[in-house]
Amino acid sequence: MSNLRISGIASGIDTETMVRDLMKAQRMKADKFGQNKQLLLWRQEQYNNVNKDFANFILDIRKELGLTRTTASGALVSSGVGSMSWVKKATSSQETIFTASATAAAPSGIHRIKIQQLAEGVSIASQQAVSTTAGTRATTATTLGQLGVIGSSHVTFQINDNGTPKDINVSFDETFTIGKLITEINRAVTGDTAKTALGIQASFDNTTGRLFLSTKATGEMAQIKITEDDEGLFTGTNNKFNLNRLTSTEPEVYEPLLTTTSAIRGSNAKISFNGADNLQYSSNQFTINGIQIDLKKLPTDTTEEFTIRVDTDVDGVYNKIKAFVDRYNELIEKMNGKISEKRNRNYLPLTKEQKEALKEDEIKKWEEKAQSGLLANDEAISRTLQSMRSGLYEKVSGNNISAKYSHLTSIGITTSEYRSKGKLEIDETKLKNAIMDDVDGVLNLLFQPYTPEDGDSALSEAALAKKTREGTGLLNRLFDDIIVGMKGIITKAGTGSNADLYRNVRSNILIDFVTGASTGKGSISFLDDDIFKIEKTIANEERRLASIEDSYWKKFTAMEKALQNMNSQSSWLAQQLSSGR
Repeated sequence: MSNLRISGIASGIDTETMVRDLMKAQRMKADKFGQNKQLLLWRQEQYNNVNKDFANFILDIRKELGLTRTTASGALVSSGVGSMSWVKKATSSQETIFTASATAAAPSGIHRIKIQQLAEGVSIASQQAVSTTAGTRATTATTLGQLGVIGSSHVTFQINDNGTPKDINVSFDETFTIGKLITEINRAVTGDTAKTALGIQASFDNTTGRLFLSTKATGEMAQIKITEDDEGLFTGTNNKFNLNRLTSTEPEVYEPLLTTTSAIRGSNAKISFNGADNLQYSSNQFTINGIQIDLKKLPTDTTEEFTIRVDTDVDGVYNKIKAFVDRYNELIEKMNGKISEKRNRNYLPLTKEQKEALKEDEIKKWEEKAQSGLLANDEAISRTLQSMRSGLYEKVSGNNISAKYSHLTSIGITTSEYRSKGKLEIDETKLKNAIMDDVDGVLNLLFQPYTPEDGDSALSEAALAKKTREGTGLLNRLFDDIIVGMKGIITKAGTGSNADLYRNVRSNILIDFVTGASTGKGSISFLDDDIFKIEKTIANEERRLASIEDSYWKKFTAMEKALQNMNSQSSWLAQQLSSGR
């Protein structure tokens, strides 16, 4: 491009405007490419939003139905049908003594329970107020030096880590306050890589001047044992915190803790259940035979028998299935809206100059119309919806499938009229009757996973796929069909920012895309490829336009120079003629 541009000095022409107007016609082709690129980007974004809707539908339904749970670390893990908490309901005959709830695995009927002992942890405390060497009552602000500690030392606790004894040292010195020592105890861990917590909760009450130690866990594995305590903070006849342990209840006898004392252990809960005696649990909350029991207090008579009634929660099961149907219908309606939306071809993406001439709200309204119908009659979405519909209406087979309940229609769920485009309708009476009649049959119809059988290895890949599909429950089959559709859309449009979301749906969902098995180019979708190509075309076009604009400027600059020369000659000639008179 020329470095010298002379703009209308001699001619009086607005060269800037003229060049800009000349370039408008030239830029029409580049603008068209830019608009096509924007349409591709919008289409890619809409595909990604469709897949996001599919993914969230699967994840939300799994969570709502209890098919997945979130671990303490935030990870999603699968749960079996037997762990569902909404299928059965349990009623305790004495809720002040214990409460009960049931999973789907709990047998219906009356269950009998006796409670002989509650699970307990270990608790020890100062038997009298802790005093300083000066005779004043201690508080959390009192230093260990004021209790008689000199220099630095430590106390060693021994824990039971799944049957393995491990030592945990808590170091301190005379400048430590009681409050700081308590903090160190509460956060103490083993020195190995496992960093197992001490599991003891320490506290100090300023009002009474007493120290309290208790295990966080209950059961026989919970313990308090001190093996080293040179300063006599916790152990010995005259330990500084006046700690004593209860060794007898009738009458009450307290003895000081010693480093040679065996571990003070908690106790397990002990029950009898349906005739099975001496069942022990480390916690007062436990599950037996699919029934979750929470012991509240020990009955006065430990030989007394209580009952737990387990029944199918007909309304609970119905409401869960209805919630699924409602969410399914919302998804179907939204996807049908995408593929039936009309394309408004009178509204193309705005060019830079067009945007500069409009207000922000006008741009927003324009672009909403410009983005309409970009997925109209889309084959990938239409094919996915068709697979979803047909999959729900195919028969489910397998040893656990009741002949009475092997189709969705057999439990009262059907397709509504044609105009609803695949939405489901529920016959409430028929569905509730099916739940009351055979809740396991209903659950197997919906959730049964395929169980491999002898002879499967001899089948062809196609035959095994067909058999697996036939033996898979309707909701699992639905999820599989959606995932196949999602993979197709990922091949077309990529993952956007949703890769982790998709992996939560199925951990290996992106393998074909990432390896290039589905596109021939690893992690590059077909739309990505189209966008790359059009960007290359736009770059070439911009270079062509720059060359044309430079050519215009050269011509106008040459014209201006010629006019300047002509004007100079005219001025000289006029001057000569004037001087010759």
